[in-house]
Amino acid sequence: MKKIMFGNSLMLLAIAILKLVEMSIIYPQAVYVSFLLIPVGLIMAVIGFFSGNSK
Repeated sequence: MKKIMFGNSLMLLAIAILKLVEMSIIYPQAVYVSFLLIPVGLIMAVIGFFSGNSK
């Protein structure tokens, strides 16, 4: 369950970074960080979903 939540929070952080870049609050180079965070978060969420945690 923790892996799913961590993956979801990474993807939400990436979306927040994209919105801040769109509003020109942070530097445009931060888009590359969000492009890295989205697949990592997705992989973490999928691993957490398919792992056999009994709790």
